[in-house]
Amino acid sequence: MRRIGSVLWNPWLWIALGLWFWGLSQLRAEGIVAPWPYADVPLYALMILGLLINRGQGFRLRLPPRWAPVAFVGLSWGFGMLYEASLTVDGTGIGGVHPDTRASYLLAQGDYILIALATWGLVQHFHLTFRDIFFLAGGKSLTEGLVFTGVLTSVLVSPQAYAAPLMLAYYTLAYATFVALPLLIIDPACLWRATPPRRRLSIPALWLIGAVVAMVIRIIWGLGWAPFATWVFALPPNPL
Repeated sequence: MRRIGSVLWNPWLWIALGLWFWGLSQLRAEGIVAPWPYADVPLYALMILGLLINRGQGFRLRLPPRWAPVAFVGLSWGFGMLYEASLTVDGTGIGGVHPDTRASYLLAQGDYILIALATWGLVQHFHLTFRDIFFLAGGKSLTEGLVFTGVLTSVLVSPQAYAAPLMLAYYTLAYATFVALPLLIIDPACLWRATPPRRRLSIPALWLIGAVVAMVIRIIWGLGWAPFATWVFALPPNPL
């Protein structure tokens, strides 16, 4: 069982499956196409390169406690903005929140910034590593795939249910590019609180924590940031 777990919960497997699903999606792309459909490719390449470079002792940056959180949140936000550039609502604007590019990016700030801050807090409190955050990202993605867009739910109840594991792997990889990838650049230990190491969390526990945190963030976004940003920046109506 331990050997099966070491294979099943290996980020390399999930990256491979996620890229497989991404590749199939590109081959079957029909209808709406994003203006920059491959903006996320550098993130996948950087993750693979980072994992290869950090095999063994690794070359992660060890930053002072004062600057490590700033660097982590900044990288997470920056990677999130790059990933967002690969999305579109109707093929005209860039970003997956609103058809208008400016509106989409302004609205997305309430999501990506909170996700970065929450992830930093979890890394600090639970002494989490890249692997931990990679799978926690999968838990965060479940709120989108199962609840808000329903894409994963629709696949689960369709004749293509066999593709659900590939889709879950892709969602995990996509979220990991902006919440876990910074931990291949910054040593996670720089973010840990100066307390005794905590008991290592299981993958199901990480999924659950990720899902709960993401749900809270989405509620804050929907009830707080979205109407606030729409009013302050006079954003056009969102047909979503």
